Amino acid sequence: TYPTNPYGETKLAMEKLMKWCSSAYGMSFVALRYFNACGAHPNGKIGELHNPETHLIPLILQVPLGIRESIYVFGDDYDTPDGTGVRDYIHVVDLAIGHVKAIERMKKAKGVHIYNLGTGVGYSVLDVVKAYEKACGKEIPYEIKPRRAGDIATCYCDAAKAKEELGWVAERGIEEMCEDSWRWQSANPDGYRS
Repeated sequence: TYPTNPYGETKLAMEKLMKWCSSAYGMSFVALRYFNACGAHPNGKIGELHNPETHLIPLILQVPLGIRESIYVFGDDYDTPDGTGVRDYIHVVDLAIGHVKAIERMKKAKGVHIYNLGTGVGYSVLDVVKAYEKACGKEIPYEIKPRRAGDIATCYCDAAKAKEELGWVAERGIEEMCEDSWRWQSANPDGYRS
């Protein structure tokens, strides 16, 4: 498949450049394609907060904190179980472990190595909203808005190559991602300034 938006095009362009540099100059690279990193360290002391925010999960977290009244859901007419976009999400701890394993692999195998890091499971926007409602114990109101240009119905990864070559498998699901990010965000509503 080919990219459907500018972000995907830039990722593909970089992978092509890595291959050319490897071929021409003998350089080695690892490219990790990961999908919607979220969560926080389970101890609640390491997380992420930046402004302005445009990503679904941090925007959802602003609702129970009283920063915003609701979130926007862009499109409810996709060919998915509930009509909202389906994406793969990966816990930041699983992602960190994947980075370490990728570096270890690059030390042993020269050339260009490209891996998908994700759960291989797709969750709809409304699945994520419901998981956060469960994690924080509060309702997350949402408003349906028109689809955004470039968005596709479903996008999740096949991480079989990462399992085979890196010995890496995502171990945390959407529930842990939501619980851990809520633990961090509720304890640190202003980020590290709290």
